[in-house]
Amino acid sequence: MMDELGKSIPISEGMVDAEQGGERKQPNEFCLNCGTKLLDTFCHHCGQKDIPQRQTLGELWTNFISSFWSYEGKFFRTTKYLVTKPGFLAEEYCAGKRESYYHPARMYVFISFVFFFAFFSVADFEEEKKTEKDKVELSEKDKKEIADNTKKGLDQVVKFTGDSSFVALSDSVQKQVNASLDTTKSKKKKQSGASFNFDDVAEYKTIEAYDSIQLTKPEADRDNWFVRLVSKQVINVRNKYGEDSERLGEEFLAAFKDNFSKVLFYLLPFFALLLKLLYIRRGYYYSEHLVFSIYYYNFFYLAGTLQIMVGLLPWLAWTSTFIGFWIVLYLLFAMKRMYKQSWRKTILKYLVFGFLFIILVAIAFAISAFVVFLSI
Repeated sequence: MMDELGKSIPISEGMVDAEQGGERKQPNEFCLNCGTKLLDTFCHHCGQKDIPQRQTLGELWTNFISSFWSYEGKFFRTTKYLVTKPGFLAEEYCAGKRESYYHPARMYVFISFVFFFAFFSVADFEEEKKTEKDKVELSEKDKKEIADNTKKGLDQVVKFTGDSSFVALSDSVQKQVNASLDTTKSKKKKQSGASFNFDDVAEYKTIEAYDSIQLTKPEADRDNWFVRLVSKQVINVRNKYGEDSERLGEEFLAAFKDNFSKVLFYLLPFFALLLKLLYIRRGYYYSEHLVFSIYYYNFFYLAGTLQIMVGLLPWLAWTSTFIGFWIVLYLLFAMKRMYKQSWRKTILKYLVFGFLFIILVAIAFAISAFVVFLSI
């Protein structure tokens, strides 16, 4: 696969130049790139075109334009089939028709980069908007100070005027402020998205204290290695963050988001493995299932990028639902085209695959969350 990836560039140039009727102006006896004896306009070993060692500005520009349109045309043609014909590109690749389309591995690198760039950029933008909103709102401390000063002022009025009606007003103001404070706390709790409770190991202030207690217990009653690992990390986190669970939640979620792309990448070979198990009697190589999986990932990242973009435009919000449905149904149509089984078998395997892969995704993200917890 890597050899094909490396050779796709010069061969693509050759295809374009051959269509344009390119001729050798200064033929060389040996290829300037690899030293192989030339038999034609293009080296049969590395694919490089036999061009003059020194080029004029016009020749350099011509070669650049032809190469650019070759890659751009191939990319957009591949993207069109990727979106509109599920499973077609994987089918073509496995049939040996590879030079007509953009290489799946190269496309994966490019599209995944665009997707995660858009994903994290929008997430950062939303976080900035939330921060600006929080700046406008009064803090709990400010509200409480205003409430106390207001109540003191009303109490003074009652004292000097003797008007008992101000007592009811004072109590009413206090209730309204308390309700506002409760609402603010509830809102902040929802916005933080995470909170942690360390009551289970509250008796241990340090890791040394925990270890000393463990040593006093009979060996059969001591915590196992996993419980010790988690308990020590809980103590570390508690000492680091104290009562600031909001900051802990924010840093945890930030680190978890950073692992998002890695988790999806690590799931790719398992995606292909499930397909191998479901179609074990069809005689496909694991590598062919992997190619199919890469193309589906490419579509997923492309569709995800489109969803993020239309999400920023309220007047296109309706298309987000359509894209979501197409992401779900795309795999079904791709499996039908690639593996050529009846609709009944394809739907059954599609449902089984979806169920098993969701379990794998849940396990993968749980492991990722645990790793993040151990690293913060």
